[in-house]
Amino acid sequence: MIPILLRQLRWRIAALVLAGFVFYLGDPALHEHPAETPGDVAELLEPFGISFTIANLATVGMVALLAGFIAADRRRGYYRLAFSHPTRPLAFYGLRWVLSLALAMLAGAFFWLFAQLAAWGGIRVGPSFLLQALLLAVVYGGITAFFSALLPRGDAILAVILFFLTDFWLTLVAESPVLPFTPGVRAAISFVLPPHSAVSDVYNALLSGGVAWGAAAYALGYGLFWLVLAGLLVKYREWP
Repeated sequence: MIPILLRQLRWRIAALVLAGFVFYLGDPALHEHPAETPGDVAELLEPFGISFTIANLATVGMVALLAGFIAADRRRGYYRLAFSHPTRPLAFYGLRWVLSLALAMLAGAFFWLFAQLAAWGGIRVGPSFLLQALLLAVVYGGITAFFSALLPRGDAILAVILFFLTDFWLTLVAESPVLPFTPGVRAAISFVLPPHSAVSDVYNALLSGGVAWGAAAYALGYGLFWLVLAGLLVKYREWP
């Protein structure tokens, strides 16, 4: 089954490779070559350094690889045809999700290694910073899966809108503490939106050599929550 899925995803994988090259060109941290050797990892990564670039690449890869992966089968009438054979939908789509996560993280890992070697001739950022990419990939993988199980189309577009909406909301809250919302409403909105703040807490902890386990668990649980909801929709919903 995995070779079949890989063959189906070949153009998306090619697009992911191209996206990695574009991210490399667009990351200023990878094109700065100071005379002295930097000693502080934070100086290399702030404000939008390689760790954020890897995380964004993994997120884009996850959404692109999953776009329409349930909804398109429904819309095109493939769903009943494909599962008229003794194949469990949850197993099939679960495998597609896990494979997409593996490919997205593989793209992030290649970027982590080869972008640093190409830019700096060595490894300056440790592999622990891939944790940020993993968390965002799980978060948006879960969200995309839910939208794909719920709606006939537009799952990837909604996931992208939600990404930018969350960034906008967090910027608004950070820069304008006085909003026409009560603190409780602001907290509720921040709780419902994807946990970008928690992922940032994980990143900040990594800068100091630690791991924010609570923030990591929250981000992971958020993504898995939407993934479980997607699985329940696939299992119990009536499909055309």
